[in-house]
Amino acid sequence: MEQSWTSFWARVSEAFHQALFPFRVVAEALGGHPSDIQIWCFLCGVFFLVLVAIQTYGDIVLRRRGAFATGKVTSIDKSSDGPDTPVIEFADRQGKTWRFESHLPVSRTTRNVGAPVEVMYDPLHPKRAREVGRPLTKAVHLVIWYAVVAGLMVFAFLPGFISS
Repeated sequence: MEQSWTSFWARVSEAFHQALFPFRVVAEALGGHPSDIQIWCFLCGVFFLVLVAIQTYGDIVLRRRGAFATGKVTSIDKSSDGPDTPVIEFADRQGKTWRFESHLPVSRTTRNVGAPVEVMYDPLHPKRAREVGRPLTKAVHLVIWYAVVAGLMVFAFLPGFISS
């Protein structure tokens, strides 16, 4: 039984190694010789950077042209392994109803269904909406995600882990 597991994981490891071939070729063309884990860290870092950059772009757009509305918590999303998040519904200036899931965990004001919530939304793209307030929570959330990206990139490019 142990041999079959060892054989299985050896095949999985080889498959992951082969999947990195195009990235390894590019790295070697640029003069680097990264290990598999460094390439995976780089790819994960780029993936998370794209997600965080999209979120940051949305926040910048809202600061520039955001409109305000009063919404209400319609439900609490408990489906993920992370913290519970409120689902918020609001009406834009034309009276059309929009719904979004906050990326912030529930708070004292958003933990009850039906609770009023101040919302900032983009009048040109009302699906881009955020809760108003909670600046410390928003800042911590953003700092943590950028720290994850920075940590992955440091590990990906740290010279001590590059094989020769």
